[in-house]
Amino acid sequence: MATPSMAITLNSNTIPIKQEHQHSSPPPPQQPPVVKTDPPDLVIEIAQQSHSTPKEPQFLKSINDLTNLSAAIDAFKRRYDELQNHLNFIDNAITARSKELEQKTQRLQQTQTEKAKTPSPEIVAEMTKVTETETAAAAAPATEKPEIRSLCQMMCGRGLRKYIVSNLANAEKLREEVPAALKCAPKPAKLVLDCIGRFYLQGSKAYEKESPMITGREASILVLEFFLLISDHENAMEAAVKKEAEQVAVAWRKRLISEGGVRNSGEIDAKGLLLLIGGFGIPKLFSDEDVFDLVKLSNSRQFADLVRRSRYLVTRVTGICSWC
Repeated sequence: MATPSMAITLNSNTIPIKQEHQHSSPPPPQQPPVVKTDPPDLVIEIAQQSHSTPKEPQFLKSINDLTNLSAAIDAFKRRYDELQNHLNFIDNAITARSKELEQKTQRLQQTQTEKAKTPSPEIVAEMTKVTETETAAAAAPATEKPEIRSLCQMMCGRGLRKYIVSNLANAEKLREEVPAALKCAPKPAKLVLDCIGRFYLQGSKAYEKESPMITGREASILVLEFFLLISDHENAMEAAVKKEAEQVAVAWRKRLISEGGVRNSGEIDAKGLLLLIGGFGIPKLFSDEDVFDLVKLSNSRQFADLVRRSRYLVTRVTGICSWC
């Protein structure tokens, strides 16, 4: 059906407008949404993240840790082996050095033992002269023997020892003659020291059977006994003689210590040293134990009266008389 024309009045002018039939028009086409683009760098980073390696599994990490630990243990083991080898080297060196020192010590001890068995030339010569005169003195007539009194008056220590050696078989005769003759000497203490010589420096092994020095040692110990018998009648001892006697006692003790100690000495050595310190005095170096050992080892019951005569021993050792 046609739509009737309408007249529109504009400024008093009428413009005919044909009114057409109104139809519903389709909606205008919609534009696609505008997407805001990111910067180029961000796009590259996102792309890299999307293509990155996936996270490593836990067991692979544990394997790597174990590998690293194994390498550390292996390095420690090598260092430990090096240290152990070094310690073994040191130990072997110490062992070898100890064996070497032990061998040297044994050789030194053997040398000292051989020296102890071999008397010094001076003492051998001195004792040999005494031994050589024993037979001649014993075989000579009694009228040809030198008077013991004259020997003491002349301070002849070697002659006195020869006389005693030649009469060792008759000890009772010597005990009657020698003490009385010693009283005639100007310096009995000095004469006795000259008579005994230096036999005390030789080790006990030097006085084995058939040794020519045995008789000389017996004579020296006898003259010490005779001197102690007259100690009550002795005049004041000179300081030099007393000092010499002290040196003899100290040297004698030192030799006994080197052979195992005073308490391990033999009866002859113990008796001789006891008689020496009993007649000349006890050096400060001697301890009470040393004196006790000498008294016990010397079989002092056989000469109790002799020991009681020593003012040095009685003063030093309390109760020594009850032991003898």
